[in-house]
Order: sequence, then structure tokens, then C-alpha cells
Amino acid sequence: MTEYYLDNAATTAVLPQAKAAALEAMEGYGNPGSLHALGRQARKVLEASRNQVAKSLGCGPGEIVFTSGGSESINTALFGAARKNRHLGRHILSTQIEHDATRNTLKALEIQGFYPQLVSPEKDGRVEAGKLAAALRPDTVVVSLMAVCNETGAILPIREIRRAMEEVCPKALLHVDGVQGFCKIALPLADIDLLSLSAHKIGGLKGCGALYLRPGLTLAPLIYGGGQENGFRAGTEALPQIAAFGAAAEERSRRFAAGAAHMAGLRDRLIAGAKALGWAVNTPECSAPHIVNLSPCRGRSEVYIRALSDQGIYISGGSACSRGKKSHVLSAMGLPGKNIDAALRVSFCPETPVEAVDRFLEAAKATERQLF
Repeated sequence: MTEYYLDNAATTAVLPQAKAAALEAMEGYGNPGSLHALGRQARKVLEASRNQVAKSLGCGPGEIVFTSGGSESINTALFGAARKNRHLGRHILSTQIEHDATRNTLKALEIQGFYPQLVSPEKDGRVEAGKLAAALRPDTVVVSLMAVCNETGAILPIREIRRAMEEVCPKALLHVDGVQGFCKIALPLADIDLLSLSAHKIGGLKGCGALYLRPGLTLAPLIYGGGQENGFRAGTEALPQIAAFGAAAEERSRRFAAGAAHMAGLRDRLIAGAKALGWAVNTPECSAPHIVNLSPCRGRSEVYIRALSDQGIYISGGSACSRGKKSHVLSAMGLPGKNIDAALRVSFCPETPVEAVDRFLEAAKATERQLF
């Protein structure tokens, strides 16, 4: 049985280049903080990997801090930015469709006296720039938006909100959750103060991420200790994961245009096929190339997921972090309950073959016919 993995928004297969880099880094077991030859060799690998990630993003290596993943990067950015600007106010602006790493961090900041405001999306999943701009206040200290919604593929208006911030709250910091956007869409780095990244979404290893800080920006660290990462993130660097991240970022950025075009073709093919089945499409018309959210006519998502899994086709019902809970994203969009209960997320990587989309549609149609 040929297997087709269509859950790349949850995690991706490790790229061969990333695996090779990790294995090589494991051969040299020195601590990057040690001054002897093995330590210097490890430090060289660390900084080469930092250069790879920075180059793929289009920034300097000094603006990249390695972390344990996207969640740590988001926590570090939001806690650090809010505390840095608390003398300016306590208002934080975000949206109702953010990842739980952002939503739950904002809840923690609310307990500490901040006032998060979450803007609602439109019914197609978009977040309107005008609605975001209208919610800005002079006492807004942080704005936090995802570049790409991990459930629907909606692209958020980063450039537009930055322009509005310059008018209303010019000293506020703009944090972008770039976990689903990095190496998938062009990120407007010149408009961003803080950007969170994750390695395993682009073919790297789990347990590694990065935080971009614009030049000159300093924040208090979230983790204190031995002063690694220029004092910003303590803890001995996870060199195999970091080396794999660098290799994956280099490979994905090298093939960015071709990969994005291929995934966009898969997205359009899938949407056309789903519409032919009479399914609802919960992804906006202009979306990221790698994520499509669909609702079959009947049934529940877990029925489709299990039936398709038995046929070697792997998809999800939404965020892997939600573990079966009703989607807060689709609920915020105001979709009917039956659409939310049946929602399926199909997500691609540049290596996803065209036949995976066709096989999914065939199997989904057969499942629907057999079970309903």
C-alpha cells in the first residue's frame, strides 16, 4: 500500500540534508561553550547554522537566537515585549485565530495586569487590516499576529498593521508567529520586530526553533542560566537539532519559489476536487500554498481521519496541539457546527506528489459513500 502524508502543518519529514547535518554534529560532541579544540569545533557548527537560518530569512546572524521551538520563541517574545513596554501601557492586540502558544501566553499576561484584545476573523478566515487598525490604541504595547493561520492557511496583513501602528502606537512592538509562514510565503521582515520560527515545520528536527529580533532590540530573557545565545537564552545549545535546522532552512530557501509554486498547484487542485464533491472550503481565496481546510457534507472529522489512515492517507482535523477539541479558529469564523465537527486539514510540503491529492479525493469520496 502506497502511503501519502498530508499533515505537514503538524510536522514534516526530516530532510536528508538535515539528517546528515544532525548526524555529523553528533560525531563532534564538544560543548560550544568550551575553549578546547572540540568546543571550538562545536562553536563553529553553531555559528555556521545560525548563518544558514539568518541567510534564509534575510537578516544578520546576530539577530537569530536559537530556542527549543516555536512555543518557546512565542513565549519569549510576548513576555519580553510586554514587560519591556509596560511603562507605555497594558493593551495587547492579537486575533481570535492565533495558535494556543500565543493565546495561552496572552492569558498569562492578562493575569499579570495586561489587557489582551482579540480581533475576530471574517467568515472566510481572513482577518481584515481595517478591523485590526481600528482596534489599535495609544496605549497598545504589543501586537501579535501569525503570518499564516495553521488551520486555514489564511495570510494575515502584517505590512498593513505595521503602517497603522506607526500612526497610532509607534513605540509598540510587532511580534509575528512565523511558524507556518517561514519558507512558505515571503515574510516582510522590515516590518517585524520579533519573529518566531520552528525547525520541524520545514524539514528539521523537533525540539528546535529560533527567535528573530530586529537590530538594536533587547528583551529580558525567559530562561536564565549560563549566558548562552549572548545571554538571551540560557542552556547548552542543542547542536544536532540546530545543525539540522540550518541545513533545512538553507535547502528550503534555495528551492523556495519552486516549492511554493508546486504546493499552490496542489492546493488549487484539492480545492477544485473538494468543491466537485460538494464539500465546503474553509480556506480563504488568497491563502498560503500549503494548507487547505475542508468540511465534508456529513460525518465527523475523526471518522474520515481514521478511515483514511487505514488506507495509508494521513491528514488531521486541525491543529495537532488541539488533540480533538473543537477548533477555536473555525468557531471564531462563525461556521455552522456541522462544518466544524467535520473539518479536515490537508497540508503539503514541496515533496508532496500530485497523486497524493487525487488519492485523497478518491478515498474520501469512497469513505463518504461507504459510511454515510
